[in-house]
Amino acid sequence: MKIFKTAATVAALAAGFAAPAFSETVLKLATAAPEKTPWGAQVMRLAEAVAAESEGRLRIEPYFNSQLGTENDTLAQLARGRIEMGLFTVNAGAQQAPEIGLMQLYGIYDSNDQRACVQDNHLTDEIRARLGEKGVYFGAWAEVGNGYLMSDRALTSVEDLRGLKVGISVNRINTEYWKAMGANPVPISPGEAASAASTGLIDLYPTVYTFFVPSGLNKVYPIVNEYNYSTGPAMWAMSQRVLDRLSAEDQEAVKRAFAQFNSADVMAEIFAFEDVLRGLHTKSGGQIVDLTPEQIEGFREKLPPFWEAMAADYGDDGAAILKLVQDGKAACGS
Repeated sequence: MKIFKTAATVAALAAGFAAPAFSETVLKLATAAPEKTPWGAQVMRLAEAVAAESEGRLRIEPYFNSQLGTENDTLAQLARGRIEMGLFTVNAGAQQAPEIGLMQLYGIYDSNDQRACVQDNHLTDEIRARLGEKGVYFGAWAEVGNGYLMSDRALTSVEDLRGLKVGISVNRINTEYWKAMGANPVPISPGEAASAASTGLIDLYPTVYTFFVPSGLNKVYPIVNEYNYSTGPAMWAMSQRVLDRLSAEDQEAVKRAFAQFNSADVMAEIFAFEDVLRGLHTKSGGQIVDLTPEQIEGFREKLPPFWEAMAADYGDDGAAILKLVQDGKAACGS
């Protein structure tokens, strides 16, 4: 019996030494998105890509619905290496490197196809370099969606906006854009939008379908004026400190996973979701106002001085980014 126990012990030790040493690295990923949405599906697709490219050495652990905090807070934690990865709006990125907000200036792009081309082929290196200095590795472009004018009335011209009270999230670009349109910006948090609309505190609330319908704002404001006043690029990000601590092999694995995402494809997924919500809105009695090209141009012709003024806030950096965007537009076409 003693010999048997000794033999069993030796066998167990031998098996332990023979087993390959394997240490899985867990990467926490923060996002405000709910899991059962196109963004949730994209998060899971990134997780699968990272696991496959690293041959199982890396595992993404997603935290949906802002479980780890607001996106501004979690991006700041990511920059310090306390959170490994995240899906963020470019607005959040601008909290770290303010000048990159110019890459999403309202009305700067002629179409979403043009924007996809400019982002992927002309802006990626620039945003990666500027965020990298702040401890944030820009992985790839993601997408929020298209912003339209939600109200209780048709709004098809700048004259229709003159003097109206527009609910906004406070930042300089928002404020100055609506002033340029002759409207009066009113600071309103998203959670207060429906109440402010129903009490007359505001006359319109510009937003995306993915907020408009789920929030119930469409019950108060039944009219969507489809002037695409804003577009919403987002971004996959990783802590530069965390990335630098990985082996060279795993760093390349992460970068290959990010490379599987491109602007055109992620836009198509989010826009398809917008179409579903658009259908729900009209099915419930809501109205869509389609603007003519001439009416859209009436809004857009007000924008060049606004773009120049916003770029001027950042001096040489602002001028360089605005030129980069405009050069990219010329190269990509409309």
